[in-house]
Amino acid sequence: MSVPSPFPSQLELKKPVCVFCGSSPGKLPLFTNASAAVGQALARAGIPLVYGGGRRGIMGVVSQSCLKAGGYVHGIVPRALTERASEHTPAPGSESKSDGKSKEGQGEDVLSESDNYGEKFTTDVVGSMHERKLKMAKISQGGFIVLPGGYGTFEEALEMITWNQLGIHRLPILILNIGNFYTHLYNQFISSVEAGFIAPSNLSLLKLVNLEGGEDANTDESRAEEWGQAAIKALDEWDLAEGTGYGLDWELKEKRAGGNELNLDAESV
Repeated sequence: MSVPSPFPSQLELKKPVCVFCGSSPGKLPLFTNASAAVGQALARAGIPLVYGGGRRGIMGVVSQSCLKAGGYVHGIVPRALTERASEHTPAPGSESKSDGKSKEGQGEDVLSESDNYGEKFTTDVVGSMHERKLKMAKISQGGFIVLPGGYGTFEEALEMITWNQLGIHRLPILILNIGNFYTHLYNQFISSVEAGFIAPSNLSLLKLVNLEGGEDANTDESRAEEWGQAAIKALDEWDLAEGTGYGLDWELKEKRAGGNELNLDAESV
């Protein structure tokens, strides 16, 4: 289900990784500092970053930090989010115009409005939220890292976990428990196992990443820089055991076309 990479093919870059995260910065400096460390670590590891294209909040922080460390970044922005809702309805007799840059989130722009960072920063504008998520998933053959965020971040992460369970892909899904932000969510997964809705083995379809030292370390702002290497280490160590998930075959053999991989486009999912 991969698509052509937006990153330079002549470079020996690793498989791109998608970061799901908030378009707002959150209330704790730990959230932004740890996210910056993740962006830097991806760049230094030669891993291109795919994300939702936002210029504010944690989206802006993780992408800017990756670019400043020499990494490559590709953002995917729904057209509706290139304008603020208040700007979206044109005055009578006029047309609504967009500059193609994301206006998603709260706070000041973190990414420069004009700098493409030596052509290392590219964006796509797509038609819908669904199309954005699908394209991010298709490009990101190295897996997914989940940073703090809101409803959109939760929804994106949960769908990618579900795709691991269904066998649509079998990729790393790392939930970074920065500030113990995701402890309650993970406990809900455990509750679902205990209630019989998730098979115990399917907890391994994702990994909750904590710093060495556990929950106390996770909230230590002086250790924010450690989250970058924790993410890279978890990517390197990822191993999805055989027998997890449903083991479904999503490759459809089309008699007339001679057999193709299942086409997960915006109309078919």
